[in-house]
Amino acid sequence: MKHSEQNRRQFLKALGATLCAGGASALLPQLKLMGSALAASTAPVPNYRALVCVYLSGGNDSWNMLLPYDTARHATYATARSGIYNATTNAGGLGIDRAALTSQFQINDSAGSGQYAVNPGNANYAGGMSDVATIYRANKLAFIANCGTLLRPITKTEYNSSPTLRPPQLYSHNDQENLWHLARTSLANEGWGGLVADKVRLNNLNQALSPCISLAGSNRFEVGQDTFPYQMSSGGLTGLANIYNAANSTGGTYGSQRAGALDLLLADTSNTSLLTKEYARTFKRGRDLYDLVNSALTAADGSGNVTTVFPTGNSLADQLKMVARMIKISREGNGQIQHQRQIYYVRFGGFDLHDNLMSTATNGHGALLNRVSQAMGAFWAALGELGAQNEVTTFTMSEFARTLSSNGNGSDHAWGGVQMVMGGAVNGGRLYGTFPDQALNNAISFTRGQTIPSTSVDQVAATLARWMGVTSTNDLNAIFPNLPNFPTNNLGFMA
Repeated sequence: MKHSEQNRRQFLKALGATLCAGGASALLPQLKLMGSALAASTAPVPNYRALVCVYLSGGNDSWNMLLPYDTARHATYATARSGIYNATTNAGGLGIDRAALTSQFQINDSAGSGQYAVNPGNANYAGGMSDVATIYRANKLAFIANCGTLLRPITKTEYNSSPTLRPPQLYSHNDQENLWHLARTSLANEGWGGLVADKVRLNNLNQALSPCISLAGSNRFEVGQDTFPYQMSSGGLTGLANIYNAANSTGGTYGSQRAGALDLLLADTSNTSLLTKEYARTFKRGRDLYDLVNSALTAADGSGNVTTVFPTGNSLADQLKMVARMIKISREGNGQIQHQRQIYYVRFGGFDLHDNLMSTATNGHGALLNRVSQAMGAFWAALGELGAQNEVTTFTMSEFARTLSSNGNGSDHAWGGVQMVMGGAVNGGRLYGTFPDQALNNAISFTRGQTIPSTSVDQVAATLARWMGVTSTNDLNAIFPNLPNFPTNNLGFMA
């Protein structure tokens, strides 16, 4: 490592410690000088890696996200889905016509030679999930079939005879979301993302900024023992109203005076209340982080932006664009953040489709999946712009899949489903896990096609944790207590 790079990293380590101690106000004015004093290297932070969790809220009907294309299995699928949907002759059907699965939506499992297709959309959203299919065919995206919450592998007989072997509150949105976030079936306050961050954050130079960043508010997934998520919105950071917040923000006529008065209040040591002092330190750290992050995102030279065009009117795309911008400023080798490990959380809702699942309107499943596909496609392109495709892995979670059979206008809560993993380090172009027999009420499913998972959340999460650097068996078992109940802690979808 060059001497100038060593000096820069030592300086930023000291800065991180100062920020954590709440004493950054004296240093922040000098940060503007770092561009010239420490600009010897513009290379990205070495060994950068990030996870991006895309949570599909409401229980995604993933059996219409990935469906069998070969003739025999598609026929079984169509029967289980109460027939092919037709607004006139079979309005209650949930099956997608095989003829609609044209070549732009077809994919092959390179490992098992199975033929599949992704959702083709509908008349109003004809692009369907073509962006996802393109990335899959480039071997940069994989599907994990029939995964879900489990204590241990369970048979249908055991399910019926031993209720204690079932995950708690199996068909409850809130409870199942918690189990996906925790990757454990016991009560806990920490999520697996936060616990992974606890293990891998030590080489992040700026320790004041959490390695876990949420674009979707508070969540259990990113809470660790020593890590709490930093929250922001797809529009960036929100400063204090009528207060001078940063060099590019005047805060109104008296903004700087108000800021000065606030600084004096926060620096007041005459109050002996421990609660007041801690509040002041926390408040001040928040302002310091605002200055640090916002100044990088809104830099006058545009260095905090990406040029990739993201789709408009798509809240998931808005969130992922901000994630791309945060990754850009966080992995800059001469920046003020210089994180080696980060975990992001975004959220996209509307999937609780007990009604109007096959609607061609904006709230139908086809429209939702089309937005997911377009957002992920744009994010993939933005990572290419940053040269970070091999360093970022994006994956989906959703509390459960839905019943294969129709309730007359939609589908209901079920269990095992399909998730996606996208990234340059993904061994893509294939399915992992076991795509299930979709006949109703068979050896691994119940009367309405609620499928018993063959792969656990724990195994999916542990595979991602290993890629992030948590490779010790003891550490993995501490984060995922049920992991030893399964045959492997590495599903192989990460290089």
